[in-house]
Amino acid sequence: MRRRLSCIILAVVAAASASAADRGLPVGRSVHRLSLHDPLTDHVNYLLYVPPSYSQGPAADWPLILFLHGSEQRGDDPALLQDVALLAFAEQEGDFPFIALIPQCPRNTHWPPSIVKKVLDAVEAMLRIDRNRVYLTGFSLGGYGTWRTAAAFPGTFAAIAPICGMSDLPDAPRLSRIPIWAFHGAQDVNVPVTESRKMIDTLRKSGADARLTVYPDLAHDCWTMTYRDSRLYLWFLDHSLSPVSRIAASSLSSDALFER
Repeated sequence: MRRRLSCIILAVVAAASASAADRGLPVGRSVHRLSLHDPLTDHVNYLLYVPPSYSQGPAADWPLILFLHGSEQRGDDPALLQDVALLAFAEQEGDFPFIALIPQCPRNTHWPPSIVKKVLDAVEAMLRIDRNRVYLTGFSLGGYGTWRTAAAFPGTFAAIAPICGMSDLPDAPRLSRIPIWAFHGAQDVNVPVTESRKMIDTLRKSGADARLTVYPDLAHDCWTMTYRDSRLYLWFLDHSLSPVSRIAASSLSSDALFER
């Protein structure tokens, strides 16, 4: 019988040492605004999801998923960030073993990596984050942003999952040491599946740990199915920048983590 995630959540958070400051943010969803000194914008909105067990369990550092949305959520209205499949899955599970960070891309931009990193840095200073287990994912424009941001800061992310995003082959050498799982719909007419195929093929030729899942019957929206599947989150937990954290996380990587 599969156990619920709540049966093992304390083991997840105990896997890393407590070190970061805790500002006492409420659990669940909360909306924030970060002031910036950036030529593109003077601020950025972001949504945080903090699982209930963050405040109930031991004071340990937590894995974090940084999520980049698509083009329709750009702008200055954080309400546009509320309806994403990753959040729905997290709340359905209850004891989701990650903090989720969802910044809002400024209007008329295409996920500048410097802004993404500034938001991540701010949250890492505010919450107890295990910096060895920070994961990056996004869909469509956010899939492109995932490729770009990981290439700009290759030592930051333990693993990335770009979904139906445009790729940039010149960035491939900077991604060769990052575990990658890409997803794409074969029927996608917005961003052809060849974008993911050529990037993954290039990475594999360089010896990278890169895989691609193609959904034969799906079009552009393949992200809803992807973020509702526990296997992506289990795969994230299998990866860490630190060998010690990797061992601790991999011991939890079984179907017992999530109910299907």
